[in-house]
Amino acid sequence: MFVRLEKFDHLEGQHRYCLVSLTQTLLGEWCVELTSGPLGYGGGSTRRSYFNSYAEALRLAETSREKQIRRGFVPIPVQLGLL
Repeated sequence: MFVRLEKFDHLEGQHRYCLVSLTQTLLGEWCVELTSGPLGYGGGSTRRSYFNSYAEALRLAETSREKQIRRGFVPIPVQLGLL
């Protein structure tokens, strides 16, 4: 699961992004990674949470996505590049 969200607030001059990804580690754990920061500028932060079960990890990923949508972020379709 990989979701990219963006928020454009032209009145306040804020252009931000948020990435929510759910992946399995080499050891079989599930990792939810939340990355956010300003668009076009350096900085930002990444937070990782590890879970033993897929259901717990999926619950956190979906909750995080819904929380960002309530804050005004919009899901952006991401095109994967072909090699």
